[in-house]
Amino acid sequence: MSNLDFTICCTVTFFSKKRRTPPNLNNGKYCPHLVIKGSEQLLGVNFIDGEDVIFDKLIGANALPENEAVDDSFLQEGTEFLIMEGSTIVGEGLVKEFFNMNQWEKIIMGYKNVCVNCRISLS
Repeated sequence: MSNLDFTICCTVTFFSKKRRTPPNLNNGKYCPHLVIKGSEQLLGVNFIDGEDVIFDKLIGANALPENEAVDDSFLQEGTEFLIMEGSTIVGEGLVKEFFNMNQWEKIIMGYKNVCVNCRISLS
């Protein structure tokens, strides 16, 4: 997992015709790339929390960036993205919230936060 200071709260849909089994968004092992729609900018992420995936259904999820050198300036509320596994588009999503927490906030909050729009608890 990443040690970066921001979390992406989003809604995602995984396409049934692109994967045989739904990914597990809760075990910290699903690490696809996000591609911002209309650009070629890639962002490697690690999904850390989310609802159970049902193909072709919109669900809430939270992800951490994988690379500390990432330019997060393109991540804003309302940003649409594609979910890539290699060269295959397996889903799409929308950024609902973007948390940028400093060290003091992490200490005060005990590393817990809640994405209000997605209603997913981060621990």
